[in-house]
Amino acid sequence: MNTKKEILELAKTTSVELLEEKKSLHDILITCRSISKSLQISDMNPWIEFEINGYLVKYKTRDELYDNLPSYRKTSWKFFDIYGNPISLPPDIMDLFGKSVIYHPVKDLENKNELIIGNQFLEKFNKFIGEHGMDYASKSVRIHEAKISKKEINQILEGIKNRIQEFLDIVIAILEND
Repeated sequence: MNTKKEILELAKTTSVELLEEKKSLHDILITCRSISKSLQISDMNPWIEFEINGYLVKYKTRDELYDNLPSYRKTSWKFFDIYGNPISLPPDIMDLFGKSVIYHPVKDLENKNELIIGNQFLEKFNKFIGEHGMDYASKSVRIHEAKISKKEINQILEGIKNRIQEFLDIVIAILEND
């Protein structure tokens, strides 16, 4: 991209494509990355890269992920045992272990009906329950997986869309006032 006028037109076109849902969010983020690099807006680059590549590229532990995820990527998990039966947990246990970590790249979230979180992120919970239980009957409870519903995935995608739109609005405002 050569001129600020061309970048402005690209930002406006991308904003319309986002509104009309003509392109995937992944493709729109690729365009945003190009705009950001062309304008040398370095403070937006990490967020764009995380949305494109996922948050596991930098944050390896569940707590670190949770602390650094944007608020729109924080949801509530629904827990299931090995047989697919739902497991309900008391609120204090949910506060301790129910922090969701939707770290996936945007491409992995688009067009999904649900998202299944494997038990590698649930080991801490299973160890705690095995040692302490929540009550006498719960010592044998083991979480096999957690699921994120389509509704919650859509909320995450909506959060990404809103953040993209904010980025494009800022770019357009800056370039129009230049």
